[in-house]
Amino acid sequence: MIVLLLLLISAFASAKRTTFWQWTDPHVDLINECAGNKTKGAMFGNFDNSDTGCGCTPALLDSALDHMKGVDSEEGTPDFIFFTGDSPWGSTPIDSEAEIKAQLQKKYPDTPIYFCIGNHDVIGDMNPSGDDNKPLYHDTAELWGDYLDEDAKATFAASGWYSQKISEKVKLVVLNTEYYDYGNDEVLVGNTYVDGYAQYDWLRSELEKSKDAGEKVYLFGHIPPGYECGKFSDITDEFAEVIAVTIHGHEHIDTFRLVGEKSHHYSVPGMTSGYPRKNPSVRLWVHDLEEGEVPDYKQYHFDMINSNIDETPYWKETYVFSKQYGYNNTRREVLEDLLDRFAAEHADPSVSTVFAEHKVFYSSDTPVEYQPICDEWCQVQSLCDMNFGAVVQTFGNMMTTCLAWKGYELFSKNAGEEL
Repeated sequence: MIVLLLLLISAFASAKRTTFWQWTDPHVDLINECAGNKTKGAMFGNFDNSDTGCGCTPALLDSALDHMKGVDSEEGTPDFIFFTGDSPWGSTPIDSEAEIKAQLQKKYPDTPIYFCIGNHDVIGDMNPSGDDNKPLYHDTAELWGDYLDEDAKATFAASGWYSQKISEKVKLVVLNTEYYDYGNDEVLVGNTYVDGYAQYDWLRSELEKSKDAGEKVYLFGHIPPGYECGKFSDITDEFAEVIAVTIHGHEHIDTFRLVGEKSHHYSVPGMTSGYPRKNPSVRLWVHDLEEGEVPDYKQYHFDMINSNIDETPYWKETYVFSKQYGYNNTRREVLEDLLDRFAAEHADPSVSTVFAEHKVFYSSDTPVEYQPICDEWCQVQSLCDMNFGAVVQTFGNMMTTCLAWKGYELFSKNAGEEL
């Protein structure tokens, strides 16, 4: 059994492990919309500012960095910080990014910081392939290019994607997922088709070079691949042994999905308390730069309610992947095994509590009164999404098939109970 095998192997964990931090989706509130109103949350923001909650206030931003430094005192200095995009709340992207970078560098003056473009880091519904965005890509690359080599900075400035070596064994490959953002009308009408496929060609080329060089790739992007992205899963399946981990933001939730037949990705919750209303969070990834492995992560969340009541920031450890689930790596076979455990619990809740606990982590341990109830149909959707969210087959989409069959089973079960 995979679980038992991995538990036995875990005793031989590498002593060379270090860390990197991931930030995503802070939507920093520089216009003071989310703070200062005692009925809506005071200094750290709130869940009730609007239907989409609230951005990250400067006080919350500062408290997150203080928390990270406190963790570093035990874990060691991180190798780098990766910010997976979505900077503004009401202000311009560059203004928001400049404030975030200034705060990061104030606390981490000697730590490399890398960035990828989020859908809110472009202006409105601008064409990601259009001339209007060219100056924005250039300015973004100038702002975040301190630790990029000349080639990486040039491709970032030209198109919003880049690759960067960070050790002898590891290369970052960073996508501009705006070319595939189906919330952008320019994408829907096909105006990003050429550049989108050019990026896929570039991605394949970068992975091929890493394969030939014996490197491992950490693949970052803002928007996770959807079920329509068959090209993405074809490439990641082809180079599954090269890609050590694939990490996204955007969704503001803590989950993962199997991709294609061999690949997978992690969706990491953000700093904002916006949609879906949830506690802010940050993630510390544990990795081995000599081996190119990312075997673990530690998730932390901010207690928004009590922090606002006491006007004191309270950060808490949500869970540690290895301790919570009993695995010593974050690879595809581990997630397949974990999903089997989720499904077993869904069929019979007396089996375990791992799936129930995942649903708590999904929303960053936010009090239930601020979250919608995940009923049986919601749980079916969640399991189908994690198993088949990005699988496209010639005979039809597997997620749709999963929902149809599981929905029929649920309907039949409930109909039987009513009789």
